[in-house]
Amino acid sequence: MKKKLLPHFGQDQTNVSQQERFRAAGGALVGLLFTMAMGRYVGGLAGVSEWVMASLGASALLVFVLPSSPMAQPWAVIGGNLISSLIGIACVNLVHSPMLTAPFAVGFSILAMFVLRCLHPPAAAVAMMTALGSVSSFQYALFPVLTDSIFLTIVGVIYNNLTGKIYPHISLENNLKNERKFINSRDVDAVLSRYNQVIDINREDLAVLIDQVEMKAYEYKLEGIKCSEIMTREVRFLDIKMSLETAWKTLRENHIKALPVIDRNRRVVGIVTLEDLLKHADIDLHKNFGQLVKGVVLSGLKGIGNTLKPDPETVAQIMTTKVRVISEGRNVMDLVGIFHSLGHHHLPVIDSQQALVGIITQSDFVAAIEKSLKR
Repeated sequence: MKKKLLPHFGQDQTNVSQQERFRAAGGALVGLLFTMAMGRYVGGLAGVSEWVMASLGASALLVFVLPSSPMAQPWAVIGGNLISSLIGIACVNLVHSPMLTAPFAVGFSILAMFVLRCLHPPAAAVAMMTALGSVSSFQYALFPVLTDSIFLTIVGVIYNNLTGKIYPHISLENNLKNERKFINSRDVDAVLSRYNQVIDINREDLAVLIDQVEMKAYEYKLEGIKCSEIMTREVRFLDIKMSLETAWKTLRENHIKALPVIDRNRRVVGIVTLEDLLKHADIDLHKNFGQLVKGVVLSGLKGIGNTLKPDPETVAQIMTTKVRVISEGRNVMDLVGIFHSLGHHHLPVIDSQQALVGIITQSDFVAAIEKSLKR
């Protein structure tokens, strides 16, 4: 019964570790102790009796519990509290009806925070308390509001960074520049414009989180698929003893840019590309590439041997020996980093005896993803 009723009360908060709970609570404790101590000291020097504001506890919660929230950033804390206190004081001086002062103060404070991009929920309480307390002196905005906000922010910067939380927050997008990204901030902006509600998360962070959730969903879908299930088994290859002329003919006739090289046991020992062949045919790739290639092709396949240097004569002498391969028993998800980060377009597949049994292209991988999503 209890579990059925709880969702109706909006119980949907993220679970965090015990360590994080104590870290956040400790931060609020330290932050408030320091701010109140400094406020009392400065207030004593200035001869002011009111040296702390009631909403400071709510600000501390945001700064130490939600340091990545846009509403907890230094400008939001300092700017939001200051602007709201100024508006609250102005309403006290301009609106003489007690019933209207607080609503006007809170409403205009929220509007001002939207405009100045410093939305901070506790700041609305600052405006409310200022109005209810009939605070008419603008000195209140400077002390304790501005002073307390600055002290709390200083502790937030020091404490959060010492305990592993970057504050002020730097978006996850900046921290993960080299990682794959399927979703960009423009996509998120388009959705948020239709959602049309304030969300308590940086939009770049939201894009990264959606991206990671989507990737995790792909992992669940693809985790049971092996490379052997999606590879192309009829794979063309070059023999290690094959002549350069034959290799050239194989690549050109099949419109292939690269082929694996195997030994007599079908083990992959290298790879030869069209560029490798052209390089050893007295062709300068840095000059007019198109004309030079055209000249080689028009000279005829018989004449290709004449353009090659006397040495080398076989693919073994020009092949690249560092070849990335993958076992047929590996999971398809292992291909993501290879195709994306390393820029590979095709990958030889080997069996338990290290023999070539197939090849996987980017097209094969995309087809596997599409098929898994239809399950």
